[in-house]
Amino acid sequence: MTVGDPWDIVGHERVVDLLQRAIAQRRIGHAYLLSGPLGVGKRTLAIRLAQALNCERLGPGANPTSGTASDAPTAEPPCGSCRRCRLIASGSHPEVRVVGVEPPHRVIRVADVESIQADAALRPADVFRKVYVLEQAELLHPDAANRLLKTIEEPPPSVLMVLTTVDPEATLETIVSRCQHLRLRPLQRDRLAAHLVDTLGLASERAELLAALGEGCVGRARTLAADERALERRSRLLDELATLVDADRVARLQYARTLGDRWSKDQEGVREVLAIWLRWWRDVLLVQGGLAHRIVNLDRRETLERQARALSSQEIAAAVSSARDVLQMLDQNVNARLALDVAALDLPRPDRAG
Repeated sequence: MTVGDPWDIVGHERVVDLLQRAIAQRRIGHAYLLSGPLGVGKRTLAIRLAQALNCERLGPGANPTSGTASDAPTAEPPCGSCRRCRLIASGSHPEVRVVGVEPPHRVIRVADVESIQADAALRPADVFRKVYVLEQAELLHPDAANRLLKTIEEPPPSVLMVLTTVDPEATLETIVSRCQHLRLRPLQRDRLAAHLVDTLGLASERAELLAALGEGCVGRARTLAADERALERRSRLLDELATLVDADRVARLQYARTLGDRWSKDQEGVREVLAIWLRWWRDVLLVQGGLAHRIVNLDRRETLERQARALSSQEIAAAVSSARDVLQMLDQNVNARLALDVAALDLPRPDRAG
């Protein structure tokens, strides 16, 4: 663990402190809901919590649920190096499980929840507290969510449920109300950039770009830092967008049909294209509004400024709305080809501005 950062988590000191005090006072909750954007650190925090409850430094007689043992948990961080800590970190400990959507399914199924319930009923064999991390709780099938309620309401004393979500409003309200809700927020970009420089040895300009592209989320920024191909793909897609903006109707429809052909095999890849478009037009709108310090595409500032001058605010706002609406339509199983045609045709035309 990093000195001065007891759970090796950057940016969520308030939440870590709250959980440390709850452990030290034997008041750990039976269920937590961790919410925040993708890559903000929800899963990492859940794993650190599991380690803090089960680290072997607590001693064989410690019982985090009763608080009766003299060597019960304290505010000390988990060691990160004992057998349990290592197994939990690697996802290999059988009594600390992470459950989520299993492709090709798009929801968390009843069978997934029933598996948790069956396992939770058994006494722990090698941990003080069993921990079940259920990712993307907003994707629980309604029947699965209703079954999960009983486990959340009346879990065995040796069980802790940790749910994560990017959208608490899309999560079943009765589940949210029965969990202690902890919100994880993105870091300030300058702090994240400094973290990337310190931990990865990146040049400051590159760290600033990754912090912006990661939108303050450590996980997303570190993933981009480790995946040069993702950055190259982003650059290529931005180049394609620049070409499309100057293209005629026929060329736009041809590009849209190419995306439509990809849809059946690579839905996430097509969504990535539209997400990059959405992020780009938001940046153009920010530049036009005098908020260039908030843009994401730092390495393309000159092009953003040029388009901000060439296009009206109405055109840019319409482009933002179009990309957002088409992304939502694709999630609702509409005709993908038609939706993508609309997205391409709705792109602004600088030569017709004003």
